Amino acid sequence: MSTAKLNPSQQAAVECLDGPLLLLAGAGTGKTRVIIHRIANLIRHDVPPEAILAVTFTNKAAKEMRERVAGLLTPAVAEKITVNTFHAFCVQVLRRHIHLLGYGNNFTIATEGYQKGLIREIATQLNMVREGCSPNLWLALISRAKSALETPDDMRRKELPYAADLATVYQQYQKRLQQMDLVDFDDLLGLTVRLWTEQPQVLAQYRERYRYLMIDEYQDTNAVQLRLMVLLAGSRANICVVGDDDQSIYGWRGADLGNILEFETHFPAARVIRLEQNYRSTNRILHAANVLISKNKSRRVKNLWSEEGQGEKLLAVCCLDEHDEANFAAEYILGKSGGSQWQRFAVLVRAGHQTRVLEETFRKRRVPYVLVGANSFYQRKEILDVISFLQLIQNPRDNLALLRIINVPPRGAGEVTVDKLRELGQISGAPLGELLTNNALLQAIPADSARNLADFHKLLAEARHDFATPGCIFTKTEKYLKAIRYIEGLAQMYKPREDALQRRDNVLEFLSSMAEFDQRNPAGTLGEYLEIFALHDANDRREKDRNTGDNAVTLMTVHAAKGLEYPVVLVVGMEQGLFPNQMALDEGNEEEERRLCYVAITRAKQELVLSYAERRRVMNRVVAKRPSKFLDELPADDVVFTTPKLAIAPASDTDIKKYLAQMRAQFKPQE
Repeated sequence: MSTAKLNPSQQAAVECLDGPLLLLAGAGTGKTRVIIHRIANLIRHDVPPEAILAVTFTNKAAKEMRERVAGLLTPAVAEKITVNTFHAFCVQVLRRHIHLLGYGNNFTIATEGYQKGLIREIATQLNMVREGCSPNLWLALISRAKSALETPDDMRRKELPYAADLATVYQQYQKRLQQMDLVDFDDLLGLTVRLWTEQPQVLAQYRERYRYLMIDEYQDTNAVQLRLMVLLAGSRANICVVGDDDQSIYGWRGADLGNILEFETHFPAARVIRLEQNYRSTNRILHAANVLISKNKSRRVKNLWSEEGQGEKLLAVCCLDEHDEANFAAEYILGKSGGSQWQRFAVLVRAGHQTRVLEETFRKRRVPYVLVGANSFYQRKEILDVISFLQLIQNPRDNLALLRIINVPPRGAGEVTVDKLRELGQISGAPLGELLTNNALLQAIPADSARNLADFHKLLAEARHDFATPGCIFTKTEKYLKAIRYIEGLAQMYKPREDALQRRDNVLEFLSSMAEFDQRNPAGTLGEYLEIFALHDANDRREKDRNTGDNAVTLMTVHAAKGLEYPVVLVVGMEQGLFPNQMALDEGNEEEERRLCYVAITRAKQELVLSYAERRRVMNRVVAKRPSKFLDELPADDVVFTTPKLAIAPASDTDIKKYLAQMRAQFKPQE
């Protein structure tokens, strides 16, 4: 194993093999290189590959790590190392042991759409849907509670609006999930903690196997993830965590900055190593990032530097309004791209709604772009319908899947039929799928509807028989969809014809993914395919524009940009109340907003442009805007404040100062 390309700090981390290690890896400092070399060094020191567990947050990161580990080791050794996401690792644990918690080992994973539908249904049944009681908000609060290992009783004691009602919904939500052998993403982690806590003999098995732990992106972990790793590490405590507190930007979804700031509290003997040499950006960009983030108090001091040279100054561009800003972004990219190298550019926004004007302008100016983080292909109605049909085969107890597609395509199962079915389900406690041929139901609905439901029940039974044999998932799914007349029924369900055709093409594209699954897994099962689908994350679901492919400007939020890098980055909307976000400021989260700005800055390799508008339309009203306070916090020697015209066609320093003086004299921001 060669480590000749490692710098001294990286080398020290690679050689620290036993005991707890906190690796503070600043942006662009080669943390993945360190992780894979450290894994290889463990193998060189006779640690069995089966004893190593590395966990991260996204499938993309896990895949990259697996591939790079395989590049250092032989394939046979690399395959024995467990490199996975938190959720995928916990699925493996629960598949073997969840029966000890009262679930079936054949459980399925509820999608976000399922979760929202179930919360809405429960809240409606309990007559709790009213102003201030949004099912979507309640689901978010329940998710936060699970991430913090809080029970419904814990939630009931919290000072929240409608806390008692919310706790009741939480309690019913968990009960209904278990009745249907469903778990949500938060349950994958929480149930594993519960399993290991209630069944110490099971925990002992995993401690004995996984004796060396590595956790990537540790700054993004929450309470349940911390508890998982503390339990698994045990007294041996051979745990290495890698992260950057300055890039902790997910507090709003439960990430706990304290996990990395207080690592030594959980592991008192921990060694701390800092990675500060950046391999991505110029020193002007890094100095600006260092100065900005130094304003935060809750952090561990780091000072990024690079051998990439001083580089160009940052541009802070004052535009008239959001349309002027979008035109400037398009013009700047057109001038710098040479008409071909679009993939070198990224345009980052603080809030998703900012992309509308940018998209309109880019289309008008013929700037090819790809929007990251928009509605995924996998969230389209027709795809979710197909998934529901498949979920119902895999898990006959999945009432939500049945209710979603019971009348898709139309088979006469309207509101009266569904209400009667729900009523029978509540009385009998049986899964709704078993009641499709119940005499009480069939006699209470029109004859045509009764006959259609009986036929549907028969088709489901036939499909379950087909899918019971592994392999050929594509062929079986195609046969199933034809039998229930789903694809041809799209023309009946959707108008105009072009819409139906587009949805049909989407379903056929989805079937293509099943064919690819079959090629990779000749003996694969429907359950395995659905599990892979459920564990997909946003990084796996990025779609390419059919016309531009990879050669396009990337347009996305700063949150979505974390972990990425581009030669030229434009951050638009650098205004007080927008970036930093006003709601975050009102809630006392200025430091997280500053960390978010730090992430935006450190995405840039060679050039960074920060733009802001004098006025912007907000809620159909044009309001004056103040420049972001973060612009004032950047080092003056590294930033040129300018205008769109001068940024595109640079003028002398004297001309710039004269223009800016005139502009500031005229600008009177609204209080």
